[in-house]
Amino acid sequence: MKEYSSIFLKIIKFVIIILIVDVLLGIVSNQIFFLQETGKYARANHTIYETEAEVLIFGSSHAHRHYVPEVLEKQLHTTAYNAGAEGQQLLYHLAMQEMLLKRSTPDLFILNIDEDFLYSSDIAYDRLNDLHPYYSEFKDELRPIFRLNSKFIDVEMFFKSYLLNSTIIHILRYYVSPQLDYKGYRPLHGITRNNQIKNDLNNIDDQSKEIDENFVFALKEFIDNSKSNKVDLVFVISPALRKIRSNNKSLALINKIADKEEIRVLDFSEDKNFNNQLDLFHDPSHLNDKGARYFTKLVSEHINQQNSMDN
Repeated sequence: MKEYSSIFLKIIKFVIIILIVDVLLGIVSNQIFFLQETGKYARANHTIYETEAEVLIFGSSHAHRHYVPEVLEKQLHTTAYNAGAEGQQLLYHLAMQEMLLKRSTPDLFILNIDEDFLYSSDIAYDRLNDLHPYYSEFKDELRPIFRLNSKFIDVEMFFKSYLLNSTIIHILRYYVSPQLDYKGYRPLHGITRNNQIKNDLNNIDDQSKEIDENFVFALKEFIDNSKSNKVDLVFVISPALRKIRSNNKSLALINKIADKEEIRVLDFSEDKNFNNQLDLFHDPSHLNDKGARYFTKLVSEHINQQNSMDN
């Protein structure tokens, strides 16, 4: 009996030590996390906790690389911040929107639409790890989103070190080599070449892809949040070097939802100012800085024109 009691006590002591170490690591990591000045987490922190910009841009790398706040501010006579995040999809953007709205209510959200936003994607769920550090403070906003991928999220998030375990390398990386941005925008330089363009770009079969209803929900919720907070919302489809596939089920459903909810869609995918204009693209999918500035100016002009009509 004494032997079992001794083993039990050792287990208890071990668990206590683990919990103490976890708390201490969590405190240290948390302090370092919120001291970041550059990189994706610094930009996310700025969006959630600091920016007072009246125009916020959301979306994946096509948002992050295509919208120049400086140009928006000049054209719209307002303030702007680019909250785009490379590789992130609708669940992430919904979470960011909801965390921001707890503190600030901008005038306008621009959501850059990727044609495949509604297609099933395991990566979209995996990359929600970037939001783990915010769970303790924004549990009400993040729990419903995290539970779409894990029913045991509260157990996982109990350990403070787990919340930040995916961020440490990133923090150290950008401490050593800062990643500069311009109000969230990071320009791409250089131009694409003909030999970079895949000949079968428009021949991919979309019929085998499935719509993820969680992503449909996220899009509708993003719209509802904007309306309930009286924030204007516009969807924008970025320019394409080659025309977007016409049989894309995801894009067709996005347009159908936008039409039903009376959300403006600015579609530049077939804009002749960009189609086949190699000098405006860094690669076949992303504009370079020259193209981004031109595109942002055109978006601003469309918004100004629509605002004038509304008034």
